[in-house]
Amino acid sequence: MVFFFTIEIIFLTRSVGLTPHQVGFGFTLAALCAFPMSLPAGQIAHRINIRKFVAVSQTLQGIAAASFIFIHSFSAFLMLTISVEILVSFTQTFRMVLINQVGGAGEERVSFRAYQRAVTNLGIGMGTAFAGIALIMDTHAGYATIVVINGITFIIAALVFLKVPYTGSEKIDEEPQVGDRFIALKDKKYISAMLLNAIYSSHFIIQGVALPLWIIRYTKAPHWTISVVFLINTIACVFFSVRASKGTSNVVVASKVFFKAGLFVAAACALYALAQGASVWAACGLLFVGMGLHTVGELLGSAAGWGLGFGLADERYQGQYQGIWQMSWSLGGIAGPALITAAVVDLHKVGWLILGVVFTVSTFLFIPLVKSMKNRHHSHLA
Repeated sequence: MVFFFTIEIIFLTRSVGLTPHQVGFGFTLAALCAFPMSLPAGQIAHRINIRKFVAVSQTLQGIAAASFIFIHSFSAFLMLTISVEILVSFTQTFRMVLINQVGGAGEERVSFRAYQRAVTNLGIGMGTAFAGIALIMDTHAGYATIVVINGITFIIAALVFLKVPYTGSEKIDEEPQVGDRFIALKDKKYISAMLLNAIYSSHFIIQGVALPLWIIRYTKAPHWTISVVFLINTIACVFFSVRASKGTSNVVVASKVFFKAGLFVAAACALYALAQGASVWAACGLLFVGMGLHTVGELLGSAAGWGLGFGLADERYQGQYQGIWQMSWSLGGIAGPALITAAVVDLHKVGWLILGVVFTVSTFLFIPLVKSMKNRHHSHLA
């Protein structure tokens, strides 16, 4: 949600009137409902016109996203959030399969994904600027305007997807053999990698949920600091996403890059924790530097994730494997919002330090896991 990303937690708590725990639970429940959807999406991805399906899904997302201005209760928030998450699950899986088909192979494929990420963050940067105005206004009308604009961006994106050139590989007419259906589910080590990525991917929840709450409730930093920290993130992602992806098509390199990413995110968590109790300008400085480190971790981890998601998969069943890999985002969304919100809101500094340890350990485990998969990886591509 390009324009809504920066202010969603603020809009829902300050304008709609939900509590942080209600929002965290709602996001968790929505992710739980969306979790199984990426697997069937990956299964059918090679037998449909993906461009048109992505366009339809994006349009529906836009309508749903704009509809947040009409919610006035927790039940309405739940129903709408669940609908959006299910649509996101299908869209993300289709998009990754489309990238696999039109983006080449190996380093070229990962770079293609990085370029797309850079453009996405350019949109987020634009949204952050508008969201900053809404945060300064701090009115329901200001927040609602951003919500509607956000919905419109999805519809514009849908029109762009229709311009993607058609390729013959975009549709595979052959039905998979009965024994080949959901074969990715039998790949236990790939699923293990997906689970580790799910833990790591929860750092995005820090950016979208925990950090805005932390800044407003537990630091002396002004509200506009939220927009500044997001602007730091988005500018860096626009300019450095492609550079960070270099070399990560090699799965062994990608596993080591993942560990570096975990260390950077852990360091950011420590600085966020120190912002509590600091003076206004000290808190701002800690938050800005923390987001800088966090962004480096995001850049490295995202690139490593693309490399592993594509590189560890069986090329014959990329649709299924990308469906599995996309489950990591749903899994991170299932436990992440409630647990991370609880860690930050209830445990404060200790919660941040616990999160740092979790990111460090989970990303380190990629190294031995990928090493054990390397020979198998090369054999099934032979």
